[in-house]
Amino acid sequence: MNLDEFEIKGRRCVYRADEQPEVLLVEAIDARELEGLDAELSAIKEGCKHRFAYVALIVEDWNNELAPWMAAPVFGKVPFGDGAHSTFEIIKDGVIPEMHRRFDSLKGADIIIGGYSLAGLFALWCCYECDLFTGVAAASPSVWYPEWMRYIGSHNPNAKRIYLSLGDAEAKTKNATMATVEENIKAMYDSLKCMPGVDSTLVFNPGGHFKDPALRTAQAFIWALRP
Repeated sequence: MNLDEFEIKGRRCVYRADEQPEVLLVEAIDARELEGLDAELSAIKEGCKHRFAYVALIVEDWNNELAPWMAAPVFGKVPFGDGAHSTFEIIKDGVIPEMHRRFDSLKGADIIIGGYSLAGLFALWCCYECDLFTGVAAASPSVWYPEWMRYIGSHNPNAKRIYLSLGDAEAKTKNATMATVEENIKAMYDSLKCMPGVDSTLVFNPGGHFKDPALRTAQAFIWALRP
């Protein structure tokens, strides 16, 4: 599947679009994920009936650009920053307006934000921070992130549709922080089910965190695209 590119605010973005797209999909990805993007987009195309445009912002510093607040290293020696705010501003004020400029049919259309792992957490955080996104496609989101459960306990999501997924082996880790991921995502889903106007689901996929990320992300977007 052919991809086009543009640069906005000094950041590289890749995109593809159907003719007269009627919904916009937004995702933050690492450059290494470009290799699996064809499989992801092909699966979305096959699994949904909507004409869509997809745009990905290429993230250069994963632990900083997608983290909502600073935190100590959970694995390795690299701490987490608080760059999610800046990344969101680039998406809100740069990426989305540029897609609107290129595709007039997207003006006023639904926008779904998604992502995998820490990008999935970032997508969730965005929907708690603003009402720009109608849907969230969070595949294996890093809901083990320090203070995340406290954060959602004092905030409400603004999206109408929220997809959560997790590998059924992801909590089987010796890392005490990351081992909370299944407990946390179940608790998060329980809270979402009680919120009026929010349609949500939680899907468990076979395997660990690194199994079929492109297809898991595609499944998340497909669900969020449903009427």
